[in-house]
Amino acid sequence: MNNKALNIVKRVLLAIALPAIVYLILGIIRPDIYFSFNTLIMQLTQTMKLTLVGWAMLFGMSVGLFDFSVGSRIILAGLVGIHMSQFMGVIGFVLGVVVTSLILAGITGAAFAGLRIPSIITGYAMLLIFESIATIYQKKFTVIVTDNIAIFGKAPGIYVLTIVAFVLIYVVFNNTKFGYQIKAIGGNEAVARSMGIKAVQLKLLTYIVGGAFLSIAALVEVGYTGSVTAKTSMQSMQSCFTPMMGVMIGMNLASCNPVVGSFIGSFCISIVGSGLVALGIESRLQNVVVGLFLLVFLGLKGNSDRLSHLFSRKKKEAVNIN
Repeated sequence: MNNKALNIVKRVLLAIALPAIVYLILGIIRPDIYFSFNTLIMQLTQTMKLTLVGWAMLFGMSVGLFDFSVGSRIILAGLVGIHMSQFMGVIGFVLGVVVTSLILAGITGAAFAGLRIPSIITGYAMLLIFESIATIYQKKFTVIVTDNIAIFGKAPGIYVLTIVAFVLIYVVFNNTKFGYQIKAIGGNEAVARSMGIKAVQLKLLTYIVGGAFLSIAALVEVGYTGSVTAKTSMQSMQSCFTPMMGVMIGMNLASCNPVVGSFIGSFCISIVGSGLVALGIESRLQNVVVGLFLLVFLGLKGNSDRLSHLFSRKKKEAVNIN
């Protein structure tokens, strides 16, 4: 086996090591639950739902944008899609979700670029606006998710959409001018600007492109849950917080591409979250544990060089003593 093949095998093993270790630990604790094929399939299905949202956020996060309005946009797009489905069937549902998702993404991006305010503030403001609109709009019609709509969130529909989204996002992120430029901005914005890359326009475009892929996540979300309910008091932010953590893990996995890494990160978060449920941990404490998991992972990743140096020094001291 040549060096290139060995490197590929090494990277694959390193990429799957994290979720495998987490799954094994929880499997040892609860073998009756985790060492089951049905449980694994359930975990993968839940991961796909989270990953689709995470992939939509990957473009913005790659250039330092954090948009907490994503959850409210999924809800509002889902409501419009369901309303249109009552007149045009499945075609109306898809059109309603896709068009609404793009419009809301454009509005959010325009507010960020036009007002020149931080993305977090923009996200919070738009979240409150979209939540209010969704709450009012939901009262205008009866929300009914029919079986022909639910197929988007059930097997095999969810698998097909996830595979299609993966291929498209992988190509856009890794093999287009847009993908190269957002990585340049994320690496060093000042240098990227000096190369002629228009950072503000590019960041605005990340909202639009992310909104297009978020429509796929909305299709799956509606089909998976079988309902859409407007939320208030920033409760929709929970829908984007967990996928965001998965993306952060994925972007810090040096052994694989961020697109693949986002899936692995979401899988780890999904495993930990369901494991806490299986262990009977109170729901309010689950976010604490998941947050600690993220902090530990990022902490170890960010201090890997320091830890490696420390262990090397301890090893040399032990050898000298002997």
